[in-house]
Amino acid sequence: MDAAVARICDLGCSRVYGTIAELELGRETEETRGLPTAVRRRVLQELKAVMAVYDAREGGPTCKTE
Repeated sequence: MDAAVARICDLGCSRVYGTIAELELGRETEETRGLPTAVRRRVLQELKAVMAVYDAREGGPTCKTE
């Protein structure tokens, strides 16, 4: 799970938000394909936590996808 989160974060802020959006809809992404549903849920929770810290530091979402 940690490796998947790290790979997604390495892709940049916009991609992280895109991944969060897809996972919230119950969809797999290229980076989460093949992971069990429970692990994808944990990845989603972790990505949200990471971005909450990032957004707080940056004064709010700075790269949300349209």
